Amino acid sequence: MATLLEELFAKATRNSHPIFAMFELTYQCNFSCRHCYNPIARKNQPRTGEAPASTRRPLDFSEIMGLLDQLKDMGVLYLSLTGGEPLVHPRFWDILAAAKERQFAVRVFTNGALITPSVADRLDEIGPHCLEISIHGANDATAEALSQVKGSHQNMLKALGYLKERKLRVYLKCTVTKLNEGELEGIKAISDSFGFPVFFDPVITLSDDGEEYPLEMKASDEGVAKLYRSDGINIGNSPFEWEPGELSCTVGAGTLHITPHGDVQPCIQWKQPVGNIREKPLKEIWSTSPVLEEARRVAREMPMLIRKGTKDHAFCRHCPGLSLLRYGDPRRLEEQYLRVARIKAEVSRNEAIDK
Repeated sequence: MATLLEELFAKATRNSHPIFAMFELTYQCNFSCRHCYNPIARKNQPRTGEAPASTRRPLDFSEIMGLLDQLKDMGVLYLSLTGGEPLVHPRFWDILAAAKERQFAVRVFTNGALITPSVADRLDEIGPHCLEISIHGANDATAEALSQVKGSHQNMLKALGYLKERKLRVYLKCTVTKLNEGELEGIKAISDSFGFPVFFDPVITLSDDGEEYPLEMKASDEGVAKLYRSDGINIGNSPFEWEPGELSCTVGAGTLHITPHGDVQPCIQWKQPVGNIREKPLKEIWSTSPVLEEARRVAREMPMLIRKGTKDHAFCRHCPGLSLLRYGDPRRLEEQYLRVARIKAEVSRNEAIDK
């Protein structure tokens, strides 16, 4: 039986009412992750062209306060502050406090390396709903190979300790790559040692400007299979709870996304601007954008698209934004999701035979 909150989310999505908003405060970061999707140049990126240069001015503090007021007026409940690294934004603490004052359930997406005891104290004082922290490996060498920053892993581990001491809600997130796929058990052991859940994602996102260099980090089939074996990691979104074609997406309906420059997009993955808050009120953009209406149509079609697109549809997800970025077609099932579905199906069949 669905909870009251789940019923609320379902109703809001059916009525195209935004419940979740994600705000990228900045593209600046203290890491240079090799699989980073932000549309700016970081070291050792094997790009085929130059990163797009931007002379646009990021939203200033007064504009951000206006954005928060508009989100509150629209009835948004969950607000994610992300980046880049949101803690490097010069007004991060003021923005976090203002979001809490407006009674958003605030999620902070961070790499954790900047969280010192004093930072943890401030987080505890303001009280975000949760922090979601990226973990790149089970040891210094692997994590630093991905972040390209010396000491990044140890600083993150220290941060987890500070947050645990203050009883803050923390979720760990791990993108499964060819560098860390042999350390999934070790990453799980780290999460268990702190008492924080960890969620693994085997799908890697392209750069926002369409560059495919992050895909060089994708894990092997065997690395992905570890996630779904009953005697393996078996963590995250299990494929075995779904019926054929029973998947959907809240793009353009329950979610919206705002860039550091005020562009409004259907979600953080559907990178097509539908307006800018400097030019139109957010509510007007939400209710009149033909791009958002198209995103809603695609979301409604997703169960059919998945059912028709693969024999492994019971195990398949679809991200229309990633497909739009990679192929120019949000209805085309993306190669990585098809691969993961195939691996999930093979795991399921093999375990059924073994029984």
